[in-house]
Amino acid sequence: MRFKRLAVAGAIAIAAAGSGLLAATTPASASTDQFTESCSSGYACLFYHQNYTGAIYKQYNNDANYGNNHFVTSSSTRGDSGSGLVVRNNAASVDNWDFSNAITIYYSPNYTGVHQRIAAGGAANLIPALRNNNASGKFG
Repeated sequence: MRFKRLAVAGAIAIAAAGSGLLAATTPASASTDQFTESCSSGYACLFYHQNYTGAIYKQYNNDANYGNNHFVTSSSTRGDSGSGLVVRNNAASVDNWDFSNAITIYYSPNYTGVHQRIAAGGAANLIPALRNNNASGKFG
């Protein structure tokens, strides 16, 4: 499974590089996705809905308090539901594109309380105790 995810990440990188060349020749098309995000290598991505849909929050470093972060519109296939909302107590699924480190999502700020570990390169819907009840996330 890990190889499959790495292959997908590589294909996305190649496609992104190719689309960058296209954008250079057609600047008007580059602005249409200016405010959308998608998960990328090195990040753990929290989604507003289960099954990795809705707005996204891309986490690169440990975050002791999701209360000061907001979801943004994710790629057109994942949607914008939840965009602009605070991440704290609003995430329902996590897709970990950090292939070296697991991420643990916690119920309370400062990495305390009920928690769920998502393996390096793994993904999961949050357990009921954490779904829409999450406040911090730590790699390692």
